[in-house]
Amino acid sequence: MTSTQISDIELVNVTKSYGSNLVVDNINLNIPKGEFVSILGPSGCGKTTTLNMVAGFHEPSSGEIRIRGTNQVGVPPERRNIGLVFQNYALFPHMTVAENVAFGLKMKRKSKSDTEVAVRNALSSVHLEGYENRFPKELSGGQQQRTALARAIAPQPSVLLLDEPLSNLDLKLREAMRVELKEIQEELGMTFVYVTHDQEEAMAMSDRVVVMSGGVVAQEGRPVEIYQHPVSAFVADFIGKSNLLPVKSVEQSGEQLKLVLKGGLTVIAEASPSLAASEIELCCIRPENVQLVSTADCSGNTLQGRVDKMVNLGAHIDLWIDIAKDLTLKAQIPVRRLQGVNIGSEVVLRVEPNAVQPLAR
Repeated sequence: MTSTQISDIELVNVTKSYGSNLVVDNINLNIPKGEFVSILGPSGCGKTTTLNMVAGFHEPSSGEIRIRGTNQVGVPPERRNIGLVFQNYALFPHMTVAENVAFGLKMKRKSKSDTEVAVRNALSSVHLEGYENRFPKELSGGQQQRTALARAIAPQPSVLLLDEPLSNLDLKLREAMRVELKEIQEELGMTFVYVTHDQEEAMAMSDRVVVMSGGVVAQEGRPVEIYQHPVSAFVADFIGKSNLLPVKSVEQSGEQLKLVLKGGLTVIAEASPSLAASEIELCCIRPENVQLVSTADCSGNTLQGRVDKMVNLGAHIDLWIDIAKDLTLKAQIPVRRLQGVNIGSEVVLRVEPNAVQPLAR
């Protein structure tokens, strides 16, 4: 971002405390125009409090919250030019879809003609043309969600804040709405800030993910970067499935690391420029990066083990493989690669060095 560009949202040293309870701890965040950013984390990590401070429902204890370059601390929510979509869509049951979408515009005393145009455009953006005269009870869950979205975007806010808006939908509808929501955001070119505890939602929709833990930003970056290169055990464990294996000692040779695990097992990993060998306490191996191989095909890191448990998930089977005393490796293997493998089978595993991620605890 050049010096002439202004972020849509900027948090500068933002802290929020309730008495002695520190909920958000000195976070900094830049969100440029048109980006879909998810704030992701477990319950109590500070993500919703952060969103509420951007919305103006809570004031920070210290720091600045800027929207389009202007500090909003002390500015009430209705004057911040933001749209809001919540988990509970809060549609008025006695109003039609069009009346619900027009509500915010009427509160801003827009003319009847301007309101009609804005409502029509908003409903078109969320693919609800023809639903203008229906009432919320006549809509599916996905249609209600899109009505709430249309109501939020009709006044043309600078940014849209979304607090777990898909959590009340069933799984299939939630997955379909992820695709629709991202398409709508791209068509509008509007900045979306999305709060969720669901890592799949965040990974599926976001240009950038901000992972929070204990009131601080644990890691931020593109979804693929965070998934492939977590910076901590917390991020590795929270984002996707992972094997977190304790490392007893480390030997470095050039760009390679030899990690000694329990039972004297060793795996080779690539050195990390941001992590000294002396800081490494764990390594992360994603289950899908564990391959079953024959004894004649043993390049890369090779481990042997015994299958302890199998769970068939349709396209793939999850295996739990004992590779040493009190050390189990989980593997995700396509069904077609598992012929003749059963509980108790002795197997040979391979993991490429670039799939072994060294971590500090």
